[in-house]
Amino acid sequence: MPPPRGEVDWDTTRDTLHTIAEINPAFTTENCLIGGSAAWFYKNLLQTEKDKDFPCPSYTKEEQALWYSKDVDFIGTKRGDLPEELRTNPEGDPPILKINGVRVDTPNEGVFLTKELAAKTAVEVENQKTGAFYKVASPTLLYREKLELGKMEGAGERPQDILHLQTLQRAAKLVLCKLAEDPNLNQKQAALLFKLLKETQEIAPELLEDQRLLMRLQARAPGFLGNPKTKAIYHLLTNQILPK
Repeated sequence: MPPPRGEVDWDTTRDTLHTIAEINPAFTTENCLIGGSAAWFYKNLLQTEKDKDFPCPSYTKEEQALWYSKDVDFIGTKRGDLPEELRTNPEGDPPILKINGVRVDTPNEGVFLTKELAAKTAVEVENQKTGAFYKVASPTLLYREKLELGKMEGAGERPQDILHLQTLQRAAKLVLCKLAEDPNLNQKQAALLFKLLKETQEIAPELLEDQRLLMRLQARAPGFLGNPKTKAIYHLLTNQILPK
């Protein structure tokens, strides 16, 4: 049975990503997962990693119920192009596009969350079951957009945003640590780490005030100097981010 409105979780999102990849493999690499579905991804990451410094927040039963999303959202493709991209016709009035009963949408760009910025620092993930790839907007970018949305009229009507913020804040720090502490960082990962550090520095510098994060980056910094792939990271950390 397809999930009713407001009951989309990470398992539902992952199944939808799988189906979309079968329909159009390019879609999940040319578009970035955003919104509640992306928050689910990072919640699952925190639960899986069980990091000592940045664990998944604990939620009450009532708060867990607020996590469920009503759709799977992407940024990239224009809404009007979705039927062609996903080879599916919208239904109802207003028309809604569904994949296996799950609403799929591409909302308008936000204040910080734009197609270009999302693509620049997206986290690329491989589906372990299928080998297909999909992209998720960075937790820092999602966090900053949520902060901005919280200032707008009607923000109190979305209590899930507070829960998402807590999760995205921790996930942003965890992702930086995981990349920085990877002993086999390749060129693509090194470039992503540099971009994520710059992104955090520019739009969410308060995240870089966490002493646990700074200590872990400090411990890894010397190892970046001697590697051409990571030398720029070393200079960024030592000259602009880490305390003197």
